[in-house]
Amino acid sequence: MKMVPTISIILLTVVMVLIDTNIVKAKPKAKGYAGPGPWDWQNAPSNYPDFNTYPVSKLDQPEFMKINRNISVMIGETAFLPCRVKNLEKYTVSWMRGDDVTVLSVGHLAFSSDKRISVVQVPRPRLSASDWNLSIENASLEDDGQYECQVNTDPKINYKVFLAVADPAKYPQADSPYYEVVDPAPAKGFEQTHSVIKKHHKEVEKDGFSMYLHDNGCICPKPQFKLLDTVKQLQKDLVMTISGGSIEYVTSGGGIMLECLVSGLSSPPLSLYWEKGNKVVTAKERPGVSLETEKVAGVSRITLYIGSAELSDTGNYTCVSDTAKRETVLLVVTQGDD
Repeated sequence: MKMVPTISIILLTVVMVLIDTNIVKAKPKAKGYAGPGPWDWQNAPSNYPDFNTYPVSKLDQPEFMKINRNISVMIGETAFLPCRVKNLEKYTVSWMRGDDVTVLSVGHLAFSSDKRISVVQVPRPRLSASDWNLSIENASLEDDGQYECQVNTDPKINYKVFLAVADPAKYPQADSPYYEVVDPAPAKGFEQTHSVIKKHHKEVEKDGFSMYLHDNGCICPKPQFKLLDTVKQLQKDLVMTISGGSIEYVTSGGGIMLECLVSGLSSPPLSLYWEKGNKVVTAKERPGVSLETEKVAGVSRITLYIGSAELSDTGNYTCVSDTAKRETVLLVVTQGDD
């Protein structure tokens, strides 16, 4: 019975001797060594290939497509400021006036109290884009300046468009008697008297020196300078063409574009527009109809867009300018498949 405590004491002594032996055998660690740290899996060497993260694609982000930035109109005409946006999707287009940073429109809604201002949207499904054109009717000199088309991305993107409104009355030779009058006033009194002289005399002698009768009825001391003849000669060099030929076909519900070009211009034309049945075509015809006009020296153009053609759109469309002979194209809208 007394052997049990003795065996316990012996086992305890052996365990303590073993612990002391391990402590003695333990070697001190070098100073400054903190031991193994956590595994840095991002920078740890590996035999596996590295796969770079895919870059964020910018193709899905809205972007502006290149289109004419400089628009010129005469006083009283309708100005269309173009803005073509690709991949718009959930974003919104807005227009601002650059001079006073006034918001003119947001989406289809016109914020301006000016009833002349509206927005014309034209879808461009083939380009994955859409046009958001700002329309300003009866343009005035106050409308001249810079405008911005914006998209509410983060950060915002913008496209600047410059509108120039010209006043024909301020042209250097606007009061010249050699400019051709389109709708002359009926002859009265003084003009009738000179028209009689014009019929019977080319030169009138007065007090020993010659007086010259001009085509406008003026009895002047100097011969008439035939500027109109020069203008008519220049007009012969002007060429008006309509892209696509004299007949265009489109299915009901489809889109159509009619483009008219005037080339050989020494200066921008005063007027350039489309007519249908002796009626001027405007973007106010209905939603989906828009016009783009570029009047510059060299080649000027006007483009008529019809987003969704209707059977009633069938007819003759005439391109009219003050500088060249008119050209006409026949648009035929056919019935689509039901």
